Amino acid sequence: MVNKLSYKERAIKGIGWNFLLLILAAPIGYLVRMLYANEIPKLEVGLFYAVLDFCCMVAIFKDLGLSAALVRYIPKFLHERRKDLIKSAIVSVGILQSSVSLIITILIILLAPFIAEFYINNQGQFTGHLDLVINVLIILSIGYWFQSIMDVISNSIQGFQNQKYFGTINFVRIFLILVLSVVFIYIFGMHSVFTPTYAYTLAPILMILVYGYIFIKKIFSEFFKERFLFSKKLVKDLFSYGLPLMIGSAGSLVLGYVDGICLTYFTGLNAVADYRNVAMPTVSILGYFASAVGAVLFPMSSELWEKGYKEALGYGVERICLYSFVLVLPMAILMAYFPEVIINLFFNPQYLSAAPAIRILSLGTVFLTLNNIGFTVLNGIGKPHLSTKILYGGAIFNLVFNILLIPKFGIVGASLTTIFSYLIMWILQAWYLSRFLNYSFLIKKWILAVLVGIFSLIPLMLVTKIISNVVLQLIVGGVVYFGVYLIGILGLKIININEIKNIVSSLKIKN
Repeated sequence: MVNKLSYKERAIKGIGWNFLLLILAAPIGYLVRMLYANEIPKLEVGLFYAVLDFCCMVAIFKDLGLSAALVRYIPKFLHERRKDLIKSAIVSVGILQSSVSLIITILIILLAPFIAEFYINNQGQFTGHLDLVINVLIILSIGYWFQSIMDVISNSIQGFQNQKYFGTINFVRIFLILVLSVVFIYIFGMHSVFTPTYAYTLAPILMILVYGYIFIKKIFSEFFKERFLFSKKLVKDLFSYGLPLMIGSAGSLVLGYVDGICLTYFTGLNAVADYRNVAMPTVSILGYFASAVGAVLFPMSSELWEKGYKEALGYGVERICLYSFVLVLPMAILMAYFPEVIINLFFNPQYLSAAPAIRILSLGTVFLTLNNIGFTVLNGIGKPHLSTKILYGGAIFNLVFNILLIPKFGIVGASLTTIFSYLIMWILQAWYLSRFLNYSFLIKKWILAVLVGIFSLIPLMLVTKIISNVVLQLIVGGVVYFGVYLIGILGLKIININEIKNIVSSLKIKN
């Protein structure tokens, strides 16, 4: 029988550590966006994100899904005590992935003039200054080659389920970007698009040095001692698992970046700055909890599935989804209520045009959070082809309706398309999960949580009418809203107090 306590403690501690670091990373990432919004011209901020989105879309094929395959196979090889296969998998993936990425980088550099003229500058905002656009394209494409190497290292660390180090990766990355950006702006006086361009390019190079050392010295100290075995069967297994994930990642990247791509082509770079530097980063804060959960749940779900512990996995997914929903819902509602206040407080009035997108997208992140958890489990139990189907369903919907709505409605059309894509994927995902696990949504509790979230707005509205200062509205209104929401959640027993006490107790247990 599975030691439920052991897995529960590991999951809770892993999620807690990742969540802590992601919570610390969130304000740093937001500070980076604030820095760019207030120190760099809006049009150049839009240029940076337009090029970044393009590089991310092209990067669909940079790893062939092999990095994710490492997260799947390293726990398996550890269970089999085959560290030689672990080294062989890591080296094989590193060689293949860096080679493909290098080819893509060279192609981007060669085609940079064409991309700059007929895509990035489609609205004519940088006519006469195409050299600037070309230089940004070339520099960021080089940065993405280094990022492909860092991806191998980070996924190897995750495969070893070393949450101590894996949880720090995102935090260190965004912290380095902030430090580099501050140096370029305030020391070198670089108030231009080259600040984020250089920062995003240098960060992965520095991380390769730091985490490469950590991996070899602290996590896999036998790396150089173990034999490297070139195995066609191993490579075939990695591709068999990774290629469907790569195809699925294509859908994921379309969902994540096609909004910016279409906004660049149809509306121009100011809309890109609104959407990518303000709206999306603001609502993305709500998805940090799901990212923390997923980082732990993927390798652990793989291990539980391999050992046949489906009941324990199903129960865990059921509770994690409910608690994630209860946690994210009030923050989404509060963010949808205060978009103008948030923009004026953290950015500046020229970005107020992003308010409608924040209002719409904040509600959509509830579905995004649940999708992230569900996809993590599907991939972890060896069903990446199902994730692929769901992602492509959402991606096709997203692409088609972006093309239809963005030319007329701009960022509002992009936002509406995105949240309906999330909803479609959530419905499909819930159906598939119910087929493989003893898993079901606690529908009554979910409905009650939504009702509590809506009715908690009543005292918030009263507070905002009494208080005129917008900062106090946000602070006092937020406290009142969360207080009423918490009373409703506990009063209706939507969450289990005893289970929360067990979680707190588990966090106190020493390894």
